[in-house]
Amino acid sequence: MHQPIFIRFLILLIGTAVLLLPQLAAAETWYVKKSRTKLQAEASARSKVLSKLEQGTPVNVKKKSGKFFQVSTGGKSGWVFRFKLSKKAPAGGQGEGDVLGALGGNQRMAARESASGSSIRGLSPISEQHAREKGATSESIQAVKDMEDFIVRPGQLDRFLEEGKLGEYSQ
Repeated sequence: MHQPIFIRFLILLIGTAVLLLPQLAAAETWYVKKSRTKLQAEASARSKVLSKLEQGTPVNVKKKSGKFFQVSTGGKSGWVFRFKLSKKAPAGGQGEGDVLGALGGNQRMAARESASGSSIRGLSPISEQHAREKGATSESIQAVKDMEDFIVRPGQLDRFLEEGKLGEYSQ
C-alpha cells in the first residue's frame, strides 16, 4: 500500500521538527562582551571572519564545540570564541569583560583621570612627586609615562595570541 505524497511529507516534516526541537529549545541568548568580536565560519580561530560583532550584541547560542559557540544574530550564523560572550548583557562603559581585551582597545586612562589613587597605569602627580623624593630618575618616570601612552592595536593582539597559542588560538 502506497502512502500519498502529502502524508510522507507530513511525516518527514514532523520527524524533522522532533529532531530539531531540543536544539531550538536549548538555544540561549548570550551577549558579546567586547566590540569587534569575530564571527567566524568555523569553530577555529584561524577560520574565515564573517563579520565583527559589537559589544552588547545579543546572540543565540545554538551549539557548543570546544572553546567555541555556534551562534546566530541578525540573520548571520557563525562561531564565536566562548570567552568573548557573557550570559549577562554588559552594563556599558569600557569594562569589556576580559583582561586581554583591555590590551586591544584604543582606550587610555591616565592615573590623574582615575577615581582611585592606586591606578593600574601611570603616575598621579602625587605619586610622581613621591617617586622623585625616593630617588627615581627622570628617565624612569618618563618610561612610565611612555608606557601609559602605549597602544596595542587589535591586529597586534591577534598576532601575539596566535604566536603564543593563547586564548582562542590555544587549541
